[in-house]
Amino acid sequence: MRPEIQRASQLISQAERCVVFSHVRPDGDAVGALLALSLSLEKSGKQVDAVLVDGLPGRFSFLPGARRVVRRPRLQEALWIAVDCADLPRLGAGGGDSDPPVAINIDHHPTNTRFGQLDFVDPQAASTTQMLYALIPQWGLKLDQEVATNLLAGLLTDTIGFRTPNVTPEVLRVAAELQALGAPLAGLYERLLNTRSFVAMRYWGAGLSRLHKEDGILWTWLTEEDRKESGYHGQDDADLINLLTTVEGAEVTIVFVEQRREKVKVSWRARQGVDVAAIAQQFGGGGHAAAAGAMIAGPLEQVRDQVLGATRQILNLTREPMG
Repeated sequence: MRPEIQRASQLISQAERCVVFSHVRPDGDAVGALLALSLSLEKSGKQVDAVLVDGLPGRFSFLPGARRVVRRPRLQEALWIAVDCADLPRLGAGGGDSDPPVAINIDHHPTNTRFGQLDFVDPQAASTTQMLYALIPQWGLKLDQEVATNLLAGLLTDTIGFRTPNVTPEVLRVAAELQALGAPLAGLYERLLNTRSFVAMRYWGAGLSRLHKEDGILWTWLTEEDRKESGYHGQDDADLINLLTTVEGAEVTIVFVEQRREKVKVSWRARQGVDVAAIAQQFGGGGHAAAAGAMIAGPLEQVRDQVLGATRQILNLTREPMG
């Protein structure tokens, strides 16, 4: 056993209380990792707070342990564990001057800033839940059907149904082993990837009506007014970005989502060979080469122009012949 795994195992074993939390605007991997680890710790006799400062998105409410999610930590003198978060600002809870330090940081983003006392960061992993599948047993924690269901949910959503370039034979083996533990692959696929609410589809309609495509870049935007008119309550794009990645001829896909107080949430997706994480980092964001995001201050139109300019520059550099 590697020393850092053994040290983390000792910290978890000695802790009576744990606070597990993930990033703001949580996606499927964040939720799956949070719920899986929280349930595993609880089943191993710990008191656990599962924290999402933005709350649990409604489409994940069917997952085991979903009702345990809180917006603020309640436990005192607890072991703080971060999952699927690249840096302290995106934690929302934790990382503040008055908060305890993050003891264990578990993540698969290559832009992770290693903010934990112990950092488990594997950019080669397809999801943070894939990492937890290996770590949970090594830490002597429970891995049953409920935990496996959450692990598979994270793996399934972060690979968009096993169709991202980082899906290896090992990823598929992990999925098969989680299914063997009782995780309902077909049911998760249907609920998480094939099912959308009526209001989300109305929200998509606004974005689809504004689609632009130029020189390999496909983009659109969603406004606060779009959310009000459609009845969509989230601050995200309702996964519109993943639908748009299927458009033929799009090397880079971008969705801009207007936020309150003149901020814009930007999501990038790219075909193999283009590193959109490098673009996101220019704007204080991060992520993976093929999928990245950033929260950028400024009016929607201004941010859109800045981001499209930076994206075109990176795309042109990528296309330049070597030598």
